[in-house]
Amino acid sequence: MSVPAHDLDSNEHTTSITSTMSRSSSQEVPIALTKKRNLGNEETILQENKKNPSLITPMLICLAISFGGFLFGWDIGTIGGIANMSSFKERFGTRQDQGKGTKHFPGLLIGLIIGIFNLSAGVGGVALAKCGDWWGRKRATYFFIFIYSIGLLVQLIHNRAWFQIFIGRLICGLAIGGINVIVPMFISEIAPLRVRGSMVTFYQLKITFGILVGNITVFLCHNGFSRSHQNEAWQIPLGLGFVWAFIVILGLYNSPESAQYLGIKKERWDAALMSTARMNNLSTGDIRAINIVEEMQRRAEQDRLEKSSRRNIFEFIFGKPKLGLRLFIGIMLMIFQQLSGINYFFYYGTTIFAKVGLNDPYTTAIILSSVNFVATFFGIYFVEALRRRTSLVFGSIGMFCCMMIYSSMGSFALNTDGTGITMIVVTCVYIALFAITLGPVTIVLVSELYPMRTKAMSMATCSFANWIMNFLITFLTPLITAQIGFKYGYVFAVCLFFSTCFDWTTVPETKNKTPTEIDNMFS
Repeated sequence: MSVPAHDLDSNEHTTSITSTMSRSSSQEVPIALTKKRNLGNEETILQENKKNPSLITPMLICLAISFGGFLFGWDIGTIGGIANMSSFKERFGTRQDQGKGTKHFPGLLIGLIIGIFNLSAGVGGVALAKCGDWWGRKRATYFFIFIYSIGLLVQLIHNRAWFQIFIGRLICGLAIGGINVIVPMFISEIAPLRVRGSMVTFYQLKITFGILVGNITVFLCHNGFSRSHQNEAWQIPLGLGFVWAFIVILGLYNSPESAQYLGIKKERWDAALMSTARMNNLSTGDIRAINIVEEMQRRAEQDRLEKSSRRNIFEFIFGKPKLGLRLFIGIMLMIFQQLSGINYFFYYGTTIFAKVGLNDPYTTAIILSSVNFVATFFGIYFVEALRRRTSLVFGSIGMFCCMMIYSSMGSFALNTDGTGITMIVVTCVYIALFAITLGPVTIVLVSELYPMRTKAMSMATCSFANWIMNFLITFLTPLITAQIGFKYGYVFAVCLFFSTCFDWTTVPETKNKTPTEIDNMFS
């Protein structure tokens, strides 16, 4: 029996899940229960008439909400190409090209315009993440989408001042930082139990899909509105952000609030049961829904006891067993993920391959993002098939080799026939290796490092480090490449070498380890 969304927001009197079960027992439920003794304990074995209820609607809701990740990928896939468009440079550029009558951006300014998004996202991820606890996951996501829309409007309002784009991207970054924390959490809490892992993974997949669609859109707009006065070339990619945001809103409108928020945070266990039942396509009297909520109650009580025994708010740094060391490992993994140089290609791919002499660098960006998107499917498989540390080590070694070849050819054989194609092929291999190893494995490993009592703060700190490093790379890349060109790749190669050493000597193997086993590894 499905539950209307408005029922979850009613001010009904909340009671314990025990009374809910009592009421449910008087209802007719199409379920046969048998008893079985297992290890001396009385257990209930479910023999349902409806063994596998359809999950199409709940999955569609989760997929729509996961477009929050698409928004992040959309920015990565569009801003580099937009910044390289003649109409964008003519409208916002601050320097005149001598003898050409055209405008451009100095390296410092374009790095700031592109990079401010990542800096503000890091701040938003830390400062706004608590909104999900204050207002609920659903209302917090509505709020972030509203902020994101304001940022888009600021960029689209007609003006010729570069700081208008800067301020708009700063606002959008704050929203995406909050979305990047709340939406994966929201999906993991409302997704049907049978497909929860896949639904959470789709958030990461939507980021790569957003990059690909963004690159294709910029390519079409660049070719369709190629004249310097045709501002539609950059306005259309920005305006389409409203469409993707609206898809998220549709998902939110049709979804219930998180059962964990309703139960654990608000102690509205009846509403939590309705939310759980609806997103698993069960009735509120179904024993499966009741068992899920009862487990939430047990976790809530355990968390309450752990919080009451916590000594200080800095336990995630100074706590035992070796939580400070584990935090350091997580931060370094996130930093090395960015220092691999992946966003050097995604943010500045069109500019990079224009220097190689390719006729249409926008096409190259589509090729790279397509490889990233397809390889991510393999990454979803290999993240479980291979050991975590092994994946990081071999991925870093492979990417190191690719970056050395790329930088050497760009620095010493740029004018040789076939150099451009070879550099693209090497870059594709590099991106595929990232999408299979460093991309997904880093996130999974970091999420497994910490005990539940400190995981939220530890993960937020690691995520903040990732955003800040992302900002530094996007901000400094135009300045550095203006001085050393393709030799910049050697910097990333050195970082990948140190990443390999760090992964091999310091990072623990967490695959198939319980939280207790991971604690024992650091005891």
